[in-house]
Amino acid sequence: MGEDDTAMELFEDFHTLAPLLQQLDQRDRLILQMRFGQERTEAEIGAELGISQMQVSRLLSRTLARLRAGMLTV
Repeated sequence: MGEDDTAMELFEDFHTLAPLLQQLDQRDRLILQMRFGQERTEAEIGAELGISQMQVSRLLSRTLARLRAGMLTV
């Protein structure tokens, strides 16, 4: 029996996630990039975008829930 190939699973996840990310509006993609790509805090993101940390938190939660749901339905 073969073993699970984690690299292949990661590739499949990215392949599934890419179109979901493209469906997001520009602000949501920017927030994801700042939070996870640049590892900035919600407060830093909020300060740059002119919104509160709480708004950033809510937007992230909503966006991540949407991406999770999309990953499960594909």
